[in-house]
Amino acid sequence: MDKISVFIVDDHEIMRDGVRALLIGTNIKVLSDFPNPPEMFERLKHQVPDVILMDINMPVMSGIEALDILNNKFPDLPVLMFSAETDENSIRKAVKKGAMGFLPKDSSQDELVEAIQTVVKNQNYFGNSILSVIFKGYVTETQKVHKSSTLSEREIQIIRLICDGMSYKEMGAELFISPRTVESQKQTIFKKLGLDNNAHLIKYAIKNGIVDLD
Repeated sequence: MDKISVFIVDDHEIMRDGVRALLIGTNIKVLSDFPNPPEMFERLKHQVPDVILMDINMPVMSGIEALDILNNKFPDLPVLMFSAETDENSIRKAVKKGAMGFLPKDSSQDELVEAIQTVVKNQNYFGNSILSVIFKGYVTETQKVHKSSTLSEREIQIIRLICDGMSYKEMGAELFISPRTVESQKQTIFKKLGLDNNAHLIKYAIKNGIVDLD
């Protein structure tokens, strides 16, 4: 079997050396390593590996910025993110920009090799801890959608008017209902969403896209 060629991009030399050492004796060959993406892009003008293994937080240019360029110039070149930044936001950004996989830096040799072997086939790979973060994010989003879907159109209208700072009387006039009815429906909204004041309701509305911040 032909060896899989890899570029390593990480601003810490000790990390680049450590990955090289982990890949000794495997079917993966490190063609070169770079302390930042711009140096990698210079080499890509003359040599293209099978896979790029890249960190996120780096000086000069971040891994996310580099992904954006790679996705445009080398759309068929798989990139595996190898980072200590394993929060949901970092993972989402990387995947959105075209990363084929994501591994934490404390991964084992076996998992690193498996990840590289997987993404080179244009298949996604996420470490077990990464999958856990993604799953938690999915559950949170699903719960948000479920809560929002329990609101009626009238209740969503009332939430928007509350966010606009209207009084019960003003909202009643806007919706052609009595102020007392507005107050009653607001209490129903609080009960449905498990909230207890306007500040929490406004925060909920922003997070769930019911209102936009100008």
